[in-house]
Amino acid sequence: MSKIPIMLHFNGNWDSYGRFRDFQVDGIVLDEETSYSMLISTIAEQLMIDTSEKIVEIKYIVNENCPPLEIKNNMGVSVYMETKKENKNLGSYPLLISVRDFNMELAITNENTSAGSSGTIQLLDMSASPIIEEYQSEIITEGTQSVIEEGQVYQDKQTIATAMRHYSVMHKFQFRVKRSSHRSYWLICVAENCNWHFKATSINDSAMFKIRSFNRQHTCTLMDDTFIQRKRTTVVVGSMVMPKYCDPKTVYTPKDIQTDMLSQHGVTLSYMQAWRAKEKALQLLRGHPADSYNKLPKYFYILEKTYPSSVVKLKKTTDECFLYAFVALCTLISGWEYCRPVVVVDGTFLKIAYRGIMLTASTMDATGTILPLAYAVVDSENDVSWKWFFEQFKQIYGERTSMCVVSDRNERSYTLDEFNERMSKIEEIDPRVKSYLYDIGYHR
Repeated sequence: MSKIPIMLHFNGNWDSYGRFRDFQVDGIVLDEETSYSMLISTIAEQLMIDTSEKIVEIKYIVNENCPPLEIKNNMGVSVYMETKKENKNLGSYPLLISVRDFNMELAITNENTSAGSSGTIQLLDMSASPIIEEYQSEIITEGTQSVIEEGQVYQDKQTIATAMRHYSVMHKFQFRVKRSSHRSYWLICVAENCNWHFKATSINDSAMFKIRSFNRQHTCTLMDDTFIQRKRTTVVVGSMVMPKYCDPKTVYTPKDIQTDMLSQHGVTLSYMQAWRAKEKALQLLRGHPADSYNKLPKYFYILEKTYPSSVVKLKKTTDECFLYAFVALCTLISGWEYCRPVVVVDGTFLKIAYRGIMLTASTMDATGTILPLAYAVVDSENDVSWKWFFEQFKQIYGERTSMCVVSDRNERSYTLDEFNERMSKIEEIDPRVKSYLYDIGYHR
C-alpha cells in the first residue's frame, strides 16, 4: 500500500472570501486507504491537539471557483485521497486545519436545551441524528459526579477521567488504566484477579464518551491505607477543593483540607498530602508558574499596544531563559515631570515557585501621593541587577536638577566617625537634607 505525503495548513484564519490566511505549515504521511478516525488521530498527534477538548475541522480547496470541501467521514477521506492521487506532490491540495473548543455544537441551541446547576445539559425535543440517538437524556459536564452508572454520557474524556478519580476517593480504592486512547477509556482494579472494571468509549468518534460497561463489585480486599499511598491522591483531592480557592481572599489551609476530607468523605490525609492537594488546586486554577513566564512576551506586546509609549524590556540568558523584566507605563512616565525630583527605590521578595526579587522605583507628587515610576523582576538583589534596573530607568526618565535617589541598599551599622563623615558630605550637597534627617530622629 503506497504512502501519500500531505501538507497541513494550521493556526490560520478564514477571511470573508473563503481563503485561509496567516497559517503555519506542517506535513504528514498517510496510507491511501486511511480512515477518517486515523486521519484525525494522525493530525492531532502531529499538531499536538488534545481531541478530548478540541474539535478538529478539516477542509481543502479543489480550485478557486469551488468553495472549500470539508472532510467529515470516511467517504470524505476517500474522495480526498482519490483527488490527491492525481497529484501526489506535497504541496498539492493541502489540508486546512481549524481547531475549536468542544462546546456542544451538535445542533444544540438555546431553544432546545436547558442547563441546570447540577453540571448536566438536558436535551429537549431534538431532531434525530446518528450521534444524538447514541445517548439518553443528559450530558454530564462536571467531574464531581457522585453517581457513576452505565449509559451515562460525558462531554469529553477528561471529564469522565476526573469523575472516576473522584469516585475512587469516595469509595477508597485504587484503579489502573488498562487502555486509553482518543476513542476508549478502560480501567481495572489494581488488585490481581479482581472483577471490578470500567469501560467507556467515544460516541461516533466525537469528543463525548459513554459508559458501556461498569462492574462496581470488588472481589478483592483493599485497605484504606493502601489507597492513601496512591500518588494521584493529591490530584483528586486538589480538584475537589479547587472551588475553595476561586476567591483569592479565601483562607483555606492544609489543616482545613485534612478536617473536611475526614468529616465529609472519611479519608485521612497527612499534612503533606493536604499541602500538595492545595498546591495542585492552585495550579489547576492559575496554571503552572513556568507557563506564566512563557506568556511574558505576549503580555508585554499587549502592554505596548494598549499603552503606547510605554517601555517594557525582557532580558534572557544565553540559553533563552528568563533573567530580567522591566516595565514603565506611559502614564507614569508623563507624570514624572510634575513630581518632586526624589526617587525611592526598593526591592522585595517574590513568594512564587521560582523566587526572584521585584525592584521598584517611586516618587511623590505635589499632593503627597506616591506615584510608582517603574518596576522590574530580577533573579536576586545584587549589583548586576540593580545596575541593569538603573540603566533602564535612566534611559526613560533621564536626570533632573537636584534629583535625589533614596535607597536602603547600604543599610548597616556605622561608627560615630563614619556617621559624621557621611552627614558632612550630605550637608555639602544640600544642608536642608541634613536638617531633615536630624528631625526624623536617629531611631528611624
